[in-house]
Amino acid sequence: MSLSEIREAASRWTSEGQPWGEAILIGVRRSAPRLPGARFAAAADGSMAGTISAGCVEADLREHILAAIRAGEPRVVSYGITDEMALGVGLACGGEIDVLVRPHEWDDPVWPVLVGLLETGNAGALITGVSEDIRGRRLLVASDGSATGSLGSPELDASFLARGRELMAREGGRPVETDEGTVAFLDPVLPSRRLVIVGATPVASALSRFAAVAGFRVTVVDPREGLARDELFPDATLVREWPEVAMDRLALDAWTDVAVLAHDDRLDVPALHAALTAGCRYVGLLGGRRTQELRRQHLIDKGVNISYINRIRGPIGLDIGAATPAEIAVAILAEILALKGGGKAADR
Repeated sequence: MSLSEIREAASRWTSEGQPWGEAILIGVRRSAPRLPGARFAAAADGSMAGTISAGCVEADLREHILAAIRAGEPRVVSYGITDEMALGVGLACGGEIDVLVRPHEWDDPVWPVLVGLLETGNAGALITGVSEDIRGRRLLVASDGSATGSLGSPELDASFLARGRELMAREGGRPVETDEGTVAFLDPVLPSRRLVIVGATPVASALSRFAAVAGFRVTVVDPREGLARDELFPDATLVREWPEVAMDRLALDAWTDVAVLAHDDRLDVPALHAALTAGCRYVGLLGGRRTQELRRQHLIDKGVNISYINRIRGPIGLDIGAATPAEIAVAILAEILALKGGGKAADR
């Protein structure tokens, strides 16, 4: 959820009493720099945070946000590219976008609860009205079923609440519509992605740095204290235990990605077993064809279902001709991100 990109600035503006507003990308046609759900925010003092178009329309959006703050009313703004717009405001990539602009309301009950969900890593769903009669109103649903805010009526709220966990089933913002044709925009509020790296190798050191920059919470598992050194993994949590113990303690789940990089069957096999049985989204294994075959046979001998074993991505990473530890780390992170975003790597 791209709200994390504006959260720090928006929280500061709120604590300072600075009026601010946000712009939410709610629709994309053809090509656009970012996906629905991207956010841009601006305060009355001119400060800004986030991005929707990587710079194409932000200056104009800032003026719309300031106007919405002054008027106290939300609005929908559309951008495209035509011959007439080529020298003005538009998307040079040829796409068209729709953006919901809304001012922050000081008595909004949703904001503090939403910030709390983001800070604790708990799941939820933020539903923001798009149709004219509910535009800008918000309903926040937590994973435990509790709700904060309203779209305007108990009946309308109930129609969305009835969908329950369906609202948090996948990543990415998207429009949702009731049977009566009322449109809102859904933002799943999901836990930060976790990346568990098994094996404190040079590839792991590079991958932990790159993944942290990309927003992952990184954990490195390796019982070998000579390798699992703090100075090599400044952006990760080090767990100096054998995978049999560590993976159970880490409570792996569908929001966890696992990269097995030890190249040692004593670490590789139990780590793969734990990741596959926990249903981790991404499970990758370092090593060539012979290593892949040996590890798979070990898992078969342990009674792991072949359908689980076939989920292993190995040799790990996209095939980009990577050779150095840093290059291999880039290939691994690219594969993880491609799977996250539904890219071609997802069908490997």
